[in-house]
Amino acid sequence: YKKWNTLKMLYNSKAYEAAGEGYEELVPLMGHKPELLFEAAQCLSKSERFEEANWLLERAMKLSGDPMIHYMAAKNEQSMGNYQKAENLLLHAIDMLPERIYPYYLLTKLYSEPGFFQKDKFLKAANAVLEKEPKVKSTAIREMREEVKILIQNRK
Repeated sequence: YKKWNTLKMLYNSKAYEAAGEGYEELVPLMGHKPELLFEAAQCLSKSERFEEANWLLERAMKLSGDPMIHYMAAKNEQSMGNYQKAENLLLHAIDMLPERIYPYYLLTKLYSEPGFFQKDKFLKAANAVLEKEPKVKSTAIREMREEVKILIQNRK
């Protein structure tokens, strides 16, 4: 746990590569902790080691119902060009917590990919981002909505 706390400091200061090496040593010992798996996967993702990251995230999904795990796995799949898998992960995350706006934002970005563009799904996801009432109005929601408006404009 001491080493994990040290790694968390590196992780929180965004020193992902340095933290990643330490996490790799801890996964065999503490792989039953979804938080540790998520942090280790985040380090791998930031180092563009998407497949390895998703292997850890699949383990974390079995241990936790946190939709953030699905969001990260979906972004990794999208980065690898596995659009259908990314879509399935995001749709599952929406089933888990349909009131969240973030997975609709990620879906909008996914459907705007030239290799996966689907106008009807794109517009449906974009409308959810623009019209869903957030639990809390925040800068993040405003920024997501601005980006979605730009994506819509670029698709006209």
